[in-house]
Amino acid sequence: MSEWTQEPVTEPVYDRADPQSGRALVNFHLRELGIGESKLVRTGADGQRFCRHVLPQGLGVCRAHVLTEAAWPEGAELCVTVDWAPDAALRRDGWTGRVPAGADAHWRERIAATARALESLGYVVEPSRFRCSPRCHAGAELLVYRMPAGVPPRQEPTAWALSEPVPPHFQRLGWYPDRSPQEIVRDALLEAGLGLFRREPSPFGQVAVRDITQTVWPPEADRCTWLTWWPAAAFARAPGTGLAPAGAEERWRECLGRLQQALTGAGLVVRSRARPWNPDTDETADVLVYRAASPFSTSE
Repeated sequence: MSEWTQEPVTEPVYDRADPQSGRALVNFHLRELGIGESKLVRTGADGQRFCRHVLPQGLGVCRAHVLTEAAWPEGAELCVTVDWAPDAALRRDGWTGRVPAGADAHWRERIAATARALESLGYVVEPSRFRCSPRCHAGAELLVYRMPAGVPPRQEPTAWALSEPVPPHFQRLGWYPDRSPQEIVRDALLEAGLGLFRREPSPFGQVAVRDITQTVWPPEADRCTWLTWWPAAAFARAPGTGLAPAGAEERWRECLGRLQQALTGAGLVVRSRARPWNPDTDETADVLVYRAASPFSTSE
């Protein structure tokens, strides 16, 4: 059997229309910087290929994740979130809740070093506006994006509507007795009578409402969620040609307009991506939906 060798990886080509390509590019750069997950391979005598994932030692490990364009900073041409997990020896014990000595310094030093490393490649890096803690969180998160040449990054907000991290985390696993962002949005859509959560198909389409990391919440939000809409089958792209049927563009515009009207009518704010939706290239449409607190006030 051959020796374990580093799998050769060429730099991925970034295509904004392919959300996975941004994630792949940033993960490539994380590996090049020595702070991402790498892969060793070897080939057996029978030609079978074996793989082994290798993590950095003493530095923690970073992984990039796709982020909906609705949450990108204005003007960004690429944007992902990057999770950082601490080194195994400095992680919180899930059974006892004990945090090893030195964990706080490890988090502080390595998160700052990770941000500097990515900035050296031309990325803009924003940490979560709440300081993540080894006592409350399994890891930290960074917003990592790239602006077009000559365009400055946004100015970070100076205030935030909330005073502490939102659930779930080790100290507060759920929203109860508060209402979660998903409950607020679902109630608004049910009140509007759109029939999006029924088991049987709806002529309006279907909706999923999911968590989205607080790292990308608008600074004035005290509740925020990620909503994805699928068109009804009659207005979805054909499996064979990949093209939408006649009338799809008008139907998308009508349905998304009704969605927005229902949500804004309930006092919620809807944020979409800058690029227009195209039924011939997009399977779904997704937006951020949030409830704004009194301007930069502190949530109870």
